Amino acid sequence: MKKRRTMKKSAILCLAGFMLLTACGGAKEANSPAAAPDPAKTDVDLMAKYDPPVDITAWRYTESTYKYENNDTIEDNIYTRTYLSDLGINLKYVWTVPVEQFDQKMNVSIASGDLPDIMWLKNKQLTDLAENDMLYDLTNLFEKYASPITKEIMLQDEASFNTAKIGGRLMAIPHTSSAVDGLPILYVRTDWLEKLGLPEPQTMQDVLAIAEAFTNNDPDGNGKDDTFGLAFTKTFLTDAHFGTSGYFSGYHVNPGKWVKDDSGQLVYGSIQPAVKDALKQLQDLYAKGILDREFGVKDRAKVTESVASGKVGMFYGSMSAPLSIIQQNVDNDPNAEWKALPLVSVDDKKATPIGKMPITRYYGVSKDSKHPEAIIKLLNFSMQGYDPEVAQENSKFGITDTNIPVYLYSLISADPAKKNLNAHLNTMQALETNDPSQLSVEEKGYYDRIVDYRGGNRANWGTERVFGSPSSFDVIDHYVQEDNYIFDAFYGAPTPTMVEKLATLEKMEEEVFTKIIMGQSLDNFDKFVEDWKKLGGEQITKEVNEWAEKNK
Repeated sequence: MKKRRTMKKSAILCLAGFMLLTACGGAKEANSPAAAPDPAKTDVDLMAKYDPPVDITAWRYTESTYKYENNDTIEDNIYTRTYLSDLGINLKYVWTVPVEQFDQKMNVSIASGDLPDIMWLKNKQLTDLAENDMLYDLTNLFEKYASPITKEIMLQDEASFNTAKIGGRLMAIPHTSSAVDGLPILYVRTDWLEKLGLPEPQTMQDVLAIAEAFTNNDPDGNGKDDTFGLAFTKTFLTDAHFGTSGYFSGYHVNPGKWVKDDSGQLVYGSIQPAVKDALKQLQDLYAKGILDREFGVKDRAKVTESVASGKVGMFYGSMSAPLSIIQQNVDNDPNAEWKALPLVSVDDKKATPIGKMPITRYYGVSKDSKHPEAIIKLLNFSMQGYDPEVAQENSKFGITDTNIPVYLYSLISADPAKKNLNAHLNTMQALETNDPSQLSVEEKGYYDRIVDYRGGNRANWGTERVFGSPSSFDVIDHYVQEDNYIFDAFYGAPTPTMVEKLATLEKMEEEVFTKIIMGQSLDNFDKFVEDWKKLGGEQITKEVNEWAEKNK
């Protein structure tokens, strides 16, 4: 259960790129924030209720998966009501938008100079606002008033926490999350393996051979040529499910990521020579019909339909795939069985999965806010859900009895670095001892659903295959125990040349790689590398390494 419980406005005109949407004549001088006392320099009970209540304004995004009950909305729910009743914070959203519209709406608001007290921000906007002196420096507030449980959780992954620091000062609260959750995993239909008399893959060569057998040997037994050995989406370079990250790791390359070379310099994974070898194998698979001939136009939803209908035998995905994707196949086919497996390699060197720094957003405070300390109150409130002494009484802030994830409504939230992995380990221990008494409310939910599955209810197959065993978190734990995983080495704000040219370079990369897989000459890869460097990649590499030098 995820418990979530100015800058002078003329300086806005210094913001670069598309954020400059208004003219200087529309800007107004900001009120001096000096009128409000600095709470970090006074003795204040940060969890004391404001009396009378204070208005705190904010903006945020929502997602289509959000569900509500009892006429709740994002503006009026258990979190907003509790903020008011327990903390004296009357939360007022100046706007909320679907996540797809968030970047545009945020940039327009920043350019207008109309900033609320608390803002959801992306990396670039955090950097721009901080460098233009529009954000409140939270360093002293966090150090003095963050609760022990808050500090324990936020600092579990110090590298992620430090991404919110600019010039050594904490300029926002990072939305930390389970760092290892996004590592790629290989998912295989084991009932098909058994039908064809094949062992689980131990090498990349095994994966390729199994993919061919799943395509040509009628693993579903319907007498039709209608199965594919390996599934990818049209956005295979970036998709967490049905992507190629796990596949390329088997060749020891990491397209789309920045990694250190032997000299310690950061290099772009997509232009490394071994990528060409990996593309050659994908080209061969496509030519043989082992990949869906229509993968270049299918998004995740379409490929998920192929999995659900029993047409796919293998794919790479993250830990949540059994719940979000494979469960649909299990619901449709009582004989379907899948297993999560570690990545395999093309040679005797281990395949090392790569992930990205697990920061999806930041929570910034306007320098003009009259109550900058409110963000620490809200953060401490959110972190109470991880305190065993009060977790039970706070269970109402997690997932309801009707399976509504109300934790998504929280304005401020963060998760421990290995939250979900620990939930798996704790749940497994409880299952082995038949004693769930020490589990959190969230973990007890997993425990109950796994017991239900083991009692015969395949509707909870996905929970077993994520938090039970065998499961995706068995694989994640394997990576962790062997210390065999890495993260993208660049996690800063987009560099100046990235802002100008990265979108074009990424589009070119996707188009070239897709066309090569579909049969165009492998020599196009060499031309892509040359073009990438000439069209801005070389300068981006220089800027990335300058960033790395500053952030050692």
